[in-house]
Amino acid sequence: MKKNFFMATLAAGVMAAALPLFAHHSFQAEYDQSKPLTLVGRITNVVADNPHGWIYLDSKNAQGKVVNWALELPAPNVLRRNGFDRSIYQTLMTSGEEVTVTAYAAKDGSKHAWAGGLTRADGQTVIPLGGIPQRGFGRGRQDNSN
Repeated sequence: MKKNFFMATLAAGVMAAALPLFAHHSFQAEYDQSKPLTLVGRITNVVADNPHGWIYLDSKNAQGKVVNWALELPAPNVLRRNGFDRSIYQTLMTSGEEVTVTAYAAKDGSKHAWAGGLTRADGQTVIPLGGIPQRGFGRGRQDNSN
């Protein structure tokens, strides 16, 4: 009886430990390196969670319609090392400062992307976010009209 309980507990522990591996995705599986975006707008929310956080950005499309983008971020510890902490999040949200985010579009065409970098309104302060492994930040533009 004790052996069966031990084996069941061990099996449950191994399966639980493996769940994050199944939930995690690669950049290449979800985002398209050939579709860089440059989004200009105001941050409406920031979620700093593990393993990835999110910036929510209201950006106007070519027709002037506000589109809310969900921009995936790297882990909070990576952001802190790059100089992007909760005080900056709060400042950007409460001030309504317009920012420019370089990003890479989702392959499924939805309004979410991988955030590559963020430039503040002064044009001088660049906050590196995720980038792309061995590719750097995107510099292109794409119509975000939907």
